[in-house]
Amino acid sequence: MALIFLLIGAAVGGVLAIGFGAGMGAAGGLVMGAQAGVCLAADTAREKGLADPETLNAIIMQSIATIRTKAAAVPSETGIEWVQDADGCAELLEKFSDGPKPREG
Repeated sequence: MALIFLLIGAAVGGVLAIGFGAGMGAAGGLVMGAQAGVCLAADTAREKGLADPETLNAIIMQSIATIRTKAAAVPSETGIEWVQDADGCAELLEKFSDGPKPREG
C-alpha cells in the first residue's frame, strides 16, 4: 500500500509543484508538491476507508522521511515546513487550496 501512496504522491506532487513552486523556488516547490501528493493520497485512502488513522500516520511519516532524504540538497532558506502526520497534511493541503501568497516588496 505504501508503494501506491508513493506513486500517486509523486504524480500529483509534480503537478502541484509547477504552480506552487513559482513563489518559493523550484526546489522548495518540488518538495512541497511531493509532500502534498503524499497528503492527497493519504487523504483519499482515509476517505475510502482503506486504512486506519494510525496506519495512515505511519505511511505519511515514512513517505515524508523518504522525501527529506532525497531533498537533502534543497537549500534550508526555502523555509520548508515538513509534514509529520495527518494533521500536518490537513494544514498543508489547506495552504495549497488557498494558493501561494504574493511576494512583498
